[in-house]
Amino acid sequence: MGIRLTTAIVLALALVSGGHVGAQVSREAPAGASSTGRMSPAGEPGDRLHVSGVVVGPDGAPVASVSIYAYQTDREGYYGVKPASDNRNPRLFLLLRSGARGEWSFETVRPGSYPGSRVPGHIHFEIVAPGFASKIFEIVFEGDPFVTDAMRRNPAFSVRPIEPAPQARAPARVTERIVLARR
Repeated sequence: MGIRLTTAIVLALALVSGGHVGAQVSREAPAGASSTGRMSPAGEPGDRLHVSGVVVGPDGAPVASVSIYAYQTDREGYYGVKPASDNRNPRLFLLLRSGARGEWSFETVRPGSYPGSRVPGHIHFEIVAPGFASKIFEIVFEGDPFVTDAMRRNPAFSVRPIEPAPQARAPARVTERIVLARR
């Protein structure tokens, strides 16, 4: 195959895949992004969740200004407006930067399992920070019947309990400690 044809194919693949051939597209939060946000709009059907945590380095020290891209399905398991379900263009997503003490949080609804599947409801995370390896993982929820023992052992999953709401009409709570590895 000639070099021009090879180059044309690579460029076409890059355009189709959002600029990343053979890799998941990484979305990075703007430098001034907030450490808090709302993933689901007010009035989104579903059980409300407050998801929060901290980003730390391998030594346990907080890491500030880390880009956090999180996205999920709605309560029925769809990424887009039903029946669309394209995880490359999710309807429920947000971009955050961890605060001065590595803290971050957002409000959302509990995601549903993909329709007709045995995939547990989950929230995707893509973490990017200078000097650290990128981290991609999913939070799945303790008590979900589709969480497997293999998921519990796999670092691509974080099985987290959902804590009851601290007061009436408040969202239930999920916390996550994101530990980054040095490059």
